[in-house]
Amino acid sequence: MRRTNLSELTIRVAATVGLCAALLWVASCKADGKPESDQQLQQQAQQVTENAKKAADKAAAEARVAAANAEREASDVAAGVKAGLHNGKGGGNSGGLDLNSATRADLETLPGVTVATARRIEANRPYDTPHDLVRKGVVSQAKYDRIAGDVVTK
Repeated sequence: MRRTNLSELTIRVAATVGLCAALLWVASCKADGKPESDQQLQQQAQQVTENAKKAADKAAAEARVAAANAEREASDVAAGVKAGLHNGKGGGNSGGLDLNSATRADLETLPGVTVATARRIEANRPYDTPHDLVRKGVVSQAKYDRIAGDVVTK
Protein backbone atom coordinates (compact mmCIF):
# COMPACT_ATOMS: atom_id res chain seq x y z
CA MET A 1 0.00 0.00 0.00
CA ARG A 2 2.83 2.36 0.74
CA ARG A 3 4.31 1.86 -2.74
CA THR A 4 0.96 2.74 -4.27
CA ASN A 5 0.83 6.00 -2.32
CA LEU A 6 4.41 6.83 -3.28
CA SER A 7 3.79 6.08 -6.96
CA GLU A 8 0.66 8.26 -6.89
CA LEU A 9 2.72 11.02 -5.33
CA THR A 10 5.39 10.64 -8.01
CA ILE A 11 2.75 10.91 -10.73
CA ARG A 12 1.25 14.03 -9.12
CA VAL A 13 4.64 15.71 -8.80
CA ALA A 14 5.48 14.88 -12.42
CA ALA A 15 2.11 16.24 -13.56
CA THR A 16 2.67 19.43 -11.56
CA VAL A 17 6.10 19.94 -13.10
CA GLY A 18 4.69 19.33 -16.59
CA LEU A 19 1.84 21.76 -15.98
CA CYS A 20 4.29 24.42 -14.79
CA ALA A 21 6.46 23.94 -17.87
CA ALA A 22 3.41 24.21 -20.14
CA LEU A 23 2.22 27.34 -18.37
CA LEU A 24 5.65 28.93 -18.69
CA TRP A 25 5.71 28.11 -22.40
CA VAL A 26 2.20 29.52 -22.91
CA ALA A 27 3.09 32.61 -20.90
CA SER A 28 6.09 33.26 -23.12
CA CYS A 29 3.98 33.09 -26.31
CA LYS A 30 1.47 35.68 -27.35
CA ALA A 31 -1.29 35.09 -29.89
CA ASP A 32 -0.69 38.26 -31.87
CA GLY A 33 3.05 37.60 -32.18
CA LYS A 34 4.12 40.69 -30.23
CA PRO A 35 6.62 40.05 -27.44
CA GLU A 36 5.42 40.84 -23.97
CA SER A 37 7.25 43.24 -21.72
CA ASP A 38 9.80 41.94 -19.26
CA GLN A 39 7.54 43.01 -16.40
CA GLN A 40 4.59 41.04 -17.78
CA LEU A 41 6.75 37.97 -18.24
CA GLN A 42 8.06 38.30 -14.69
CA GLN A 43 4.53 38.58 -13.32
CA GLN A 44 3.40 35.53 -15.27
CA ALA A 45 6.44 33.55 -14.16
CA GLN A 46 5.80 34.60 -10.56
CA GLN A 47 2.17 33.44 -10.78
CA VAL A 48 3.17 30.10 -12.30
CA THR A 49 5.82 29.65 -9.61
CA GLU A 50 3.30 30.39 -6.85
CA ASN A 51 0.87 27.86 -8.34
CA ALA A 52 3.62 25.26 -8.58
CA LYS A 53 4.62 25.93 -4.97
CA LYS A 54 1.02 25.43 -3.80
CA ALA A 55 0.77 22.18 -5.75
CA ALA A 56 4.09 20.97 -4.32
CA ASP A 57 2.98 21.86 -0.78
CA LYS A 58 -0.26 19.92 -1.31
CA ALA A 59 1.66 16.91 -2.65
CA ALA A 60 4.04 17.04 0.33
CA ALA A 61 1.10 17.16 2.77
CA GLU A 62 -0.46 14.14 1.05
CA ALA A 63 2.87 12.32 1.25
CA ARG A 64 3.07 13.03 5.00
CA VAL A 65 -0.44 11.65 5.50
CA ALA A 66 0.41 8.55 3.44
CA ALA A 67 3.61 8.02 5.43
CA ALA A 68 1.76 8.39 8.75
CA ASN A 69 -0.88 5.89 7.61
CA ALA A 70 1.79 3.43 6.50
CA GLU A 71 3.61 3.83 9.82
CA ARG A 72 0.40 3.24 11.79
CA GLU A 73 -0.42 0.16 9.72
CA ALA A 74 3.09 -1.23 10.21
CA SER A 75 2.80 -0.60 13.95
CA ASP A 76 -0.57 -2.36 14.06
CA VAL A 77 0.83 -5.34 12.17
CA ALA A 78 3.83 -5.53 14.52
CA ALA A 79 1.54 -5.34 17.56
CA GLY A 80 -0.62 -8.10 16.09
CA VAL A 81 2.38 -10.32 15.46
CA LYS A 82 3.64 -9.65 18.99
CA ALA A 83 0.21 -10.46 20.45
CA GLY A 84 -0.01 -13.62 18.34
CA LEU A 85 3.39 -14.78 19.51
CA HIS A 86 2.53 -14.00 23.13
CA ASN A 87 -0.88 -15.70 22.95
CA GLY A 88 0.76 -18.74 21.38
CA LYS A 89 3.03 -19.13 24.43
CA GLY A 90 0.29 -18.94 27.06
CA GLY A 91 -1.73 -21.94 25.96
CA GLY A 92 -4.66 -21.14 28.26
CA ASN A 93 -5.53 -17.74 26.83
CA SER A 94 -7.60 -18.80 23.84
CA GLY A 95 -10.59 -16.69 24.96
CA GLY A 96 -8.64 -13.42 25.06
CA LEU A 97 -6.64 -11.41 27.53
CA ASP A 98 -8.36 -10.95 30.91
CA LEU A 99 -8.49 -7.23 31.67
CA ASN A 100 -8.74 -7.86 35.40
CA SER A 101 -5.65 -10.06 35.76
CA ALA A 102 -3.37 -9.33 32.81
CA THR A 103 0.03 -7.85 33.55
CA ARG A 104 1.03 -4.49 32.14
CA ALA A 105 3.36 -6.25 29.71
CA ASP A 106 0.48 -8.47 28.54
CA LEU A 107 -1.76 -5.43 28.03
CA GLU A 108 0.94 -3.73 25.95
CA THR A 109 0.76 -6.59 23.44
CA LEU A 110 -2.73 -5.45 22.43
CA PRO A 111 -2.91 -3.40 19.19
CA GLY A 112 -2.40 0.29 19.92
CA VAL A 113 -2.06 -0.13 23.70
CA THR A 114 0.86 1.95 24.94
CA VAL A 115 2.56 1.88 28.33
CA ALA A 116 0.36 4.78 29.45
CA THR A 117 -2.82 3.03 28.28
CA ALA A 118 -1.79 -0.20 30.02
CA ARG A 119 -1.28 1.77 33.26
CA ARG A 120 -4.76 3.33 32.92
CA ILE A 121 -6.27 -0.12 32.35
CA GLU A 122 -4.59 -1.41 35.52
CA ALA A 123 -5.59 1.65 37.54
CA ASN A 124 -9.29 1.37 36.67
CA ARG A 125 -9.79 -2.29 37.57
CA PRO A 126 -12.04 -4.21 38.11
CA TYR A 127 -14.09 -4.44 34.92
CA ASP A 128 -17.44 -6.19 34.65
CA THR A 129 -17.33 -6.26 30.84
CA PRO A 130 -14.63 -5.38 28.33
CA HIS A 131 -16.69 -2.37 27.20
CA ASP A 132 -16.15 -0.88 30.68
CA LEU A 133 -12.85 0.37 29.21
CA VAL A 134 -14.87 2.89 27.19
CA ARG A 135 -17.50 3.50 29.85
CA LYS A 136 -14.83 4.41 32.41
CA GLY A 137 -12.99 6.59 29.88
CA VAL A 138 -9.87 4.43 29.88
CA VAL A 139 -9.75 4.14 26.07
CA SER A 140 -11.65 5.70 23.18
CA GLN A 141 -14.31 3.77 21.29
CA ALA A 142 -11.96 3.57 18.29
CA LYS A 143 -9.16 2.03 20.35
CA TYR A 144 -11.63 -0.33 22.03
CA ASP A 145 -12.87 -1.45 18.60
CA ARG A 146 -9.29 -2.44 17.73
CA ILE A 147 -8.84 -4.62 20.84
CA ALA A 148 -12.39 -5.80 21.56
CA GLY A 149 -11.83 -9.26 20.05
CA ASP A 150 -8.66 -9.74 22.10
CA VAL A 151 -9.94 -8.97 25.61
CA VAL A 152 -12.31 -10.57 28.12
CA THR A 153 -13.26 -10.09 31.76
CA LYS A 154 -13.33 -12.93 34.27
